Amino acid sequence: MKKCSNQEHKDNVAIYYCQDCKINICNKCSNYHKELFNNHIIHNLDNNKEIFIDICKEKGHLHKYEFYCKNHNQLCCVACISKLDTNGYGQHKDCDVCVIQNIKEEKKNQLMNNIKYLEDLSNNLSNTVNELKSMFNKIDERKEEIKSKIQNIFTKIRNALNERENELLLEVDNKYNDIFCNENIIKESEKLPNQIKLSLERGVLINFENDNNKNLSSILNDCINIEENISKIKLINDNIKKINLNSSIEFEFDLGEEKFEEYVSKIKTLGQLKEKNKNIDIDSLILKNPDEINKFNNLLNNQIKIKNIKLLYRASRDGMKLENIKEKINNKSNLIFLFFTGKNRIFGTYIKVKVEVKHNVNINDKDAFCFSLNNNKIYKNLISEYAIKFFNGYPIIVGNSGNGNGYYFQYNSNEINDSGLICKLKIYDFQKNNELTEGDNKFNELEIFEIYNN
Repeated sequence: MKKCSNQEHKDNVAIYYCQDCKINICNKCSNYHKELFNNHIIHNLDNNKEIFIDICKEKGHLHKYEFYCKNHNQLCCVACISKLDTNGYGQHKDCDVCVIQNIKEEKKNQLMNNIKYLEDLSNNLSNTVNELKSMFNKIDERKEEIKSKIQNIFTKIRNALNERENELLLEVDNKYNDIFCNENIIKESEKLPNQIKLSLERGVLINFENDNNKNLSSILNDCINIEENISKIKLINDNIKKINLNSSIEFEFDLGEEKFEEYVSKIKTLGQLKEKNKNIDIDSLILKNPDEINKFNNLLNNQIKIKNIKLLYRASRDGMKLENIKEKINNKSNLIFLFFTGKNRIFGTYIKVKVEVKHNVNINDKDAFCFSLNNNKIYKNLISEYAIKFFNGYPIIVGNSGNGNGYYFQYNSNEINDSGLICKLKIYDFQKNNELTEGDNKFNELEIFEIYNN
């Protein structure tokens, strides 16, 4: 809440602001001020709208915006650009400043561009958000697939461990029972005294009843039962005698040659989460189908990491003139040349260093190499000093040409027609004294790409 600028009324709440005097006015001062300065612009402070829109926001300035600072893209008042750097004055005294009228058209034009940008952004925002959601949904789905795979693998491992554990435990029981007799014999032997006693008592009773010749069938049945009991008693007694508690045979649990800690260590390091090589999007007419793109990615990713790739030159689009090629590759690095021959074979080369197109200059690149996509093979340079060169007899040699010790792509001046167009291509494997393009030195397309990993 603003207070009146009059010192006598400094505790009163200001209800007006005079734009000309740059002061706040309370109710007591307002009538006097209107009578004295009836042409001043007065603003009602109760109004919710911004009333200081053309007044400098810097503390203590209270001057109208009349200037524009190009260095800070900021409106300024006379105090802002004052040569006196004191009491909040002169913050922009050393900046490039102009009057606000001079910047009007530029800002209006920029405003139109910004409006267009915001309109386009607004129109595409919904699609962008939906694409973003879809992308994250796919990422989540892939994440859950990997987690599910890990869980399935470790569930199988746990099940296998549990099964093996049960097998070993059962084997322990069987081994000890076979050698030392089943521990159930103890339970059976504990029943012997009672069985013997009952059979003996029953035998005496039957003997007495037999003398009286009463109930003969019952007596005979009891005799048979006693005989069976005696057989069981004898069997138990024989098993007891066979128990080999003092056997020299002993068992131990052996993990094999590897020790327990080694097994645990292997389990702790079981499985790896690797970053999978993802096929890059490549704007190519030479690589026509997903299989060729996949082959290209796999072959080159073993040598160089490609995150993004940009088409610099295409012969069918930009013309097959040498000067066009030189212009596109000059001062560029991380280049891939891709050739499509007349017999549908695909060759290429990679140059890592910055290429400066100069007459009769050799460029050293120890990382350069050539490749054949059909043969799925990389041809390394033998002499890195000749990775790429420019001279009259062979306007461009890409690869390696160190006295026949290497691999390179060659554009021969004798193979350029009157219009300066490249007509033929030669690719050599000098290590094996073999021209890879023999009988196939015309090409249908040449594309040059720039690799960038941001």
